Amino acid sequence: MSLLMAMKLVIVVSVVICAMALAMRARADDLLYLARHPGAALRALLSMYIVVPVVALVTVWLVQPPPGVQLALLVLSLSPVPPLLPKKQLRSGGEGAHIIALLVSAALISLVLMPLVLPMIGLLFGRDFPVSTSGIAKTLAVTILAPMLLGLVAQKLLGAHAERASHLISRVGLLLLLIGAGVALVILAPMLWKVIGGGTLMAMTLVIVAGLASGYLLGGPARSTRAALALASATRHPGVALGVIGSSFPDAKLALAAVLVFSLLNAVLGIPFVKMSRAKP
Repeated sequence: MSLLMAMKLVIVVSVVICAMALAMRARADDLLYLARHPGAALRALLSMYIVVPVVALVTVWLVQPPPGVQLALLVLSLSPVPPLLPKKQLRSGGEGAHIIALLVSAALISLVLMPLVLPMIGLLFGRDFPVSTSGIAKTLAVTILAPMLLGLVAQKLLGAHAERASHLISRVGLLLLLIGAGVALVILAPMLWKVIGGGTLMAMTLVIVAGLASGYLLGGPARSTRAALALASATRHPGVALGVIGSSFPDAKLALAAVLVFSLLNAVLGIPFVKMSRAKP
């Protein structure tokens, strides 16, 4: 196993750990939040899986970043919400049930949309985007479904100690993420300029800002749900994107680097948004 592959595995493990930690603080009833609020569900679907992919497609068409960056943006726009995100959403004032429902619903929608939409986008660009439905299902099951089920079980077993344990587990997940992403960026450093140049940062910024704006506008009357949907729309699962790109395009190292740069840029741009959302009106 190469060092880059090992770091990709570390990133995926960090995502799994954070998903389990999140579920340890959740209630099983939270998963049904969007089912009980169909209006919120439709707005979330519109923002995350119509507005953002369309903006990504138009941005790629107009800005014309390097092909690897184009691939990364399109895959990311169809990826689910990362389990690392809810902590940021809660800091911005999001409601726990709404946030967890967004996480699970986005995973299910991504499972259906990604294998259908990516080949269609490939036809528009004259490229073949072979995406395996079973591969995406396996990735989502490993990184979201299984750890969340384990987290719910652990919550029952630990009882009153579950929340404290979840915070410790979250810190371990964050540490692994920082190590994996940092080492991967060092390995991919020679090609980072190709990612950063050629209109890449502008294209990524447009997609992220569009996600924040559409989510905030479509998030409903409550500021907390607007902030949660904004962050969910702008931030996508790096583990799923890396998994899809790695399995379908094993030689697309530029796309892998672009996923990491997008995640870092997203974190930077999300800081002022979170502070704005927490500020009193």
